[in-house]
Amino acid sequence: MSVSIDSGGKGGKKSLDAELNLVPFIDLLVCCICFLLITAVWTQMARIEVNQKGKGTASKKEDKPQEMKVKITVLVGEDGYTITAGSTRLVINKEGEHYDVARLGRELRDIKVQLPNKNDLTVAVEDGIVFKHIVKAMDTALAQHFTAIRVTDASAAM
Repeated sequence: MSVSIDSGGKGGKKSLDAELNLVPFIDLLVCCICFLLITAVWTQMARIEVNQKGKGTASKKEDKPQEMKVKITVLVGEDGYTITAGSTRLVINKEGEHYDVARLGRELRDIKVQLPNKNDLTVAVEDGIVFKHIVKAMDTALAQHFTAIRVTDASAAM
């Protein structure tokens, strides 16, 4: 079985030039560029600075003021919030099914008044807590000018 390309014209040769349709490729390229530009803007707007201190991190033995030695922890649990600042422990129970975010803000504001140079805070989370409740606690801490927020699980915080 053989195939012959016969142009039926003079010389017996057929043109082998082919034209590519580049319009679909250009459309795809424009869509990709638009998507990348839009997502680049959103990554800058939704950014929170997070400091992580893990095993093996070098730490200096310095004489810190008493204010800096106080560790502030907000535990987000099934029963509500538990704020621990040094040796002080405060429990903020839920109001029915809702967390008392307003009282959490007031208590964090009172702590900030007592410790104005303290910027770090740990948000500890029990298992099974819905993510939006964690974010609400972090937003409340940011609103009270705690800018160095660390998120951990409840077992590591206690």
